[in-house]
Amino acid sequence: MKCDICGKEEVLPYRCSYCGGTFCSDHRLPEKHFCEGIYDIPVKVKKDWEIGRKEEKEVLIQKPKISLSQYGYNNIFLGIITLMFFLSLVFPQIMNFLALYPNKFYFMPWQLVTSIFLHGSFDHYLVNAIVLLFFGGELERRLGSKRYLEIFFLSGIVGNIFYILFSFATNNFAPAVGASGALYGIMGALALIAPEIRVLLFFVIPVDIKTAILLFAAYNILMLPFTAFTGVAYIAHLGGLLVGLYYGKKYSIYRRFRLL
Repeated sequence: MKCDICGKEEVLPYRCSYCGGTFCSDHRLPEKHFCEGIYDIPVKVKKDWEIGRKEEKEVLIQKPKISLSQYGYNNIFLGIITLMFFLSLVFPQIMNFLALYPNKFYFMPWQLVTSIFLHGSFDHYLVNAIVLLFFGGELERRLGSKRYLEIFFLSGIVGNIFYILFSFATNNFAPAVGASGALYGIMGALALIAPEIRVLLFFVIPVDIKTAILLFAAYNILMLPFTAFTGVAYIAHLGGLLVGLYYGKKYSIYRRFRLL
């Protein structure tokens, strides 16, 4: 059977008596697999002045406060880009304020972030949503929500900065939208943290994620001179990928474990 946290195969897995989950030796303790069942167990506690007396009071351990991270930031981002895509169809004028305009971002710096959650077409949205669903969730599971959040935003923002610099260098100031820079960062990090992952290149050819990243990087470099003709911000992909590779190298020593 597989561990519910890391997916490791175990001949004799550990079953948690509190939540009923199945885990490997690394995640068998309640605090290692974020056990929810442990909060429903009544315990005996005594006040300081009651020490030495037989009377004991039965209480429940208080559950931690609800936070966004417990729902998974990847799921939240997936919901946001879906919402923003359909909003942009109903109110296309939001593109004027939230898309990234390289020659206007001085006056609207929020575009470095907001443009990540916008998409220019249904195909663009659908492909990015699928990649985010599968690879984003895997990275967040392996590194935890805080590190995932850092990689996602830094990859997206750095990718946008690369695009701004490229726009001034080529004197082409077409607006840009999309989460591709952040997604390249996610995949770049996974390539070094979990090189055993297999992906379907162009949804058809099975290859390991390292090979896929090398091919994607080569393609984006070759297509850079044709940016103005294709309308694709290849430089943003490469910028995001560099950030992801940096974090992948940084956290690759944890490839077998989930960080806490």
